[in-house]
Amino acid sequence: MQPKRRSYSKSVKAKVIQECAHPGASIASVALSHSLNADLGHKWVRANTQQDTALQPALILVPMQQAAVNSQVASSNICVEISTNAAPSK
Repeated sequence: MQPKRRSYSKSVKAKVIQECAHPGASIASVALSHSLNADLGHKWVRANTQQDTALQPALILVPMQQAAVNSQVASSNICVEISTNAAPSK
């Protein structure tokens, strides 16, 4: 029979992730200071980063100046595509 996995509250995870976000903080040392495996600390930080990235808007509106009235503009519809080369979210 396999031992049951430990579970951690959201507040513990949030505290560890917050401490890891401090400049110069080592994820491994923060995890170990909480009696956690370093790999678990890395996993929580990675999952939090992916979640934050997924919450970013897919469409960014950019204000543009309208063309002058006397200019020879064929169409007022302008399409701008920007590739971020980001991995698709799951």
